[in-house]
Amino acid sequence: MKLTYKQTDRKPENSFLARQDTIPCIEQDWHFHPEIELIYFLKSTGTRYVGNSIGNFEEGELYLIGSNVPHLFRNHREYYDGVDENNSADLIVVKFERDFLGETFKELPEAKKIQTLFDNANRGLIFSKAATYLVHSHMMGLVRGQGLSRIVGLLKILDILSISENFSFLCSNGFDNSYKKSEKERMARIISYLNENFENKIELETVASIAHMAPNAFCRYFKKRTQKSFVQFLNEIRIGHACKLLIEGKLQITTICYQSGFNTVTNFNRQFKALMNMTPTEYMEPYIQDKVVELEDV
Repeated sequence: MKLTYKQTDRKPENSFLARQDTIPCIEQDWHFHPEIELIYFLKSTGTRYVGNSIGNFEEGELYLIGSNVPHLFRNHREYYDGVDENNSADLIVVKFERDFLGETFKELPEAKKIQTLFDNANRGLIFSKAATYLVHSHMMGLVRGQGLSRIVGLLKILDILSISENFSFLCSNGFDNSYKKSEKERMARIISYLNENFENKIELETVASIAHMAPNAFCRYFKKRTQKSFVQFLNEIRIGHACKLLIEGKLQITTICYQSGFNTVTNFNRQFKALMNMTPTEYMEPYIQDKVVELEDV
C-alpha cells in the first residue's frame, strides 16, 4: 500500500463534489487530498485509519476528515472474497475546499463556528447518531441537488454540525500532520504490513526494516509521528478486529483471542480492557441480547 494523492474528480461546473457510491466493496489506498471530506456510511463495515487513529466503522456513521489528513477506510476481508452477496458498500462522499465560497467567507462573523469545525476536522471527527440524524435528509438531498441548492444544502449541513457538541475526535491531541509526503509513504507501508499480518507474530525488526530504519530509531520515529508506541498501535488494530468478531458472536473468546494475534487469553483480556474499558465478555453481551430478541420476534 502506497500513500497516494487523490485528485478530486468534481465536474468543472460544480464548486465541490457530492456523490453516492453503491459498490461491492471500498477500494482505496492510504491517501490524502487538500479538500475537506464528509463521509456518510449508509451501509458498510470495516476498519478505519485516520491520521494516528485506528478503529472500526459501521453503517450510519458520519465522519469529517480535514485537509491533507491521511486516511483509509477499508472493508472487512469478507467483502473482498465475494462469497456473501449481502456484503456491499453504500456511502455518500462530499469533498470541498475550505475556501470553496471564496476567501471572504472565512472572515464573516456568521461563519466563525464553521471555521472552528474545519479546524477540529484536522484531527478527524466522528459525529453521534443524534447529529447524524439531523443532517441525514440534507446529505441525501445534496447528491440529487443542482445549482445553488447544492451550496445551500452543504451550508445547512455544515451549520448543523458546527453547532453540535455531539462529536468525538479521532486523532489524539497534538497529532502532527505536517510531515513530508515521503514520511507519509513510509507510514503507509507500515500500516499496510500490519493490516495484512496482525493475526501473526510480528517482529519489531521486520517492521523496522520495512521503514528502512534500525529498531530503536524506528520506535522513536513511530512514537513521534503517532503519539503511540508501536506495540500500542498494533494492539489497537488487533483489538479492533476482535471487536468485529465479538459482535458477530460466532466464535468463542479464546478463538477470537488467537485469531486477533494475541498469544495468551490473559494478555488479550488485559489489553482489551485497557483500550475498551470493559472485558470482551462485557463488550459482547448487548449484541448477544439483541440476537435473542430477534429470535423471539421470529
